[in-house]
Amino acid sequence: MPKKITLFLCAIVFPCSIFCQRIQKGSLEYLRLSNGFGQIELGSVINQLRWDKLSYLDDADSVDTDSCRKFCYKDSDLLYLGNGLLLDRIGVRTYNDRIVNIYLFFPRNAGHAMLQNFEANYGAYTDVPGEFMYEWKTTAVTLSLRYSRAIEMGVAIFTSVDLEKQLVEDETKRKTYQQHDQDLPVITAKVGGSPE
Repeated sequence: MPKKITLFLCAIVFPCSIFCQRIQKGSLEYLRLSNGFGQIELGSVINQLRWDKLSYLDDADSVDTDSCRKFCYKDSDLLYLGNGLLLDRIGVRTYNDRIVNIYLFFPRNAGHAMLQNFEANYGAYTDVPGEFMYEWKTTAVTLSLRYSRAIEMGVAIFTSVDLEKQLVEDETKRKTYQQHDQDLPVITAKVGGSPE
């Protein structure tokens, strides 16, 4: 009887411990499964956040060149990261009302501390595209950290890979349709009709 119980426990506990180890802080898998920052989840609908904590970023309620809207999320509980790290503000960018990016703005001189914080949470960065630029890439989420001397504020950007891909595809289609619409009167005029 004790052998059966031991085997049963091993069959249950061992796979659970392996799974739990994969999602602990300090790994890219933790970044993928976190899928955002705090209670702000990439891919979720913006109206799932409290509206009283949202305002338009830079007071611009119009869409940007990529058909996205940008919001500032005001939640003082999320601004303090621990170990003396304090964010200046949190930005959210939406596409079709879904969160595609989360921006963490911080004083540039806190950049190295942010790097250490992200390494502790998400493991070693996967790419260094330039000086004071670091990236963590998974199949679902990317995280970019920028705090070069050329910029006033440092920024960390969480991005939904799927939504970013959809945004780029839709933008390409939109430009193709616009080009087609612009070419249409020219084609009609060449055939002998008059463009109206």
